[in-house]
Amino acid sequence: MRTLTREQLEKRKEKAARFAREVREDDSLADQIDNESLEEYAEHRRIRIANPKRKENPMPTPTRRDLMERIEELEGENEELQERLDQISDLAFAEEEEDEEGK
Repeated sequence: MRTLTREQLEKRKEKAARFAREVREDDSLADQIDNESLEEYAEHRRIRIANPKRKENPMPTPTRRDLMERIEELEGENEELQERLDQISDLAFAEEEEDEEGK
């Protein structure tokens, strides 16, 4: 069993579909190859995928603008949470004062 990376297998699959369409003039076979997942194609061709855990469409790298917007969003959330913590602290401190006055 031959081992190929996802990229190598994708290229081979594309070539096979192109060959079926252009040389064999068999659009049906070309469509069948195009419609197969990479894993199905590898199984039919008895090829092992070297990096099978990699997703076909990895998450795109965020842009600087995306990251800056996310930072602003998180800073806003942090401010809200800090305000809640301050309110809780004030309530706890007020209860302690009341307890001390009551003694």
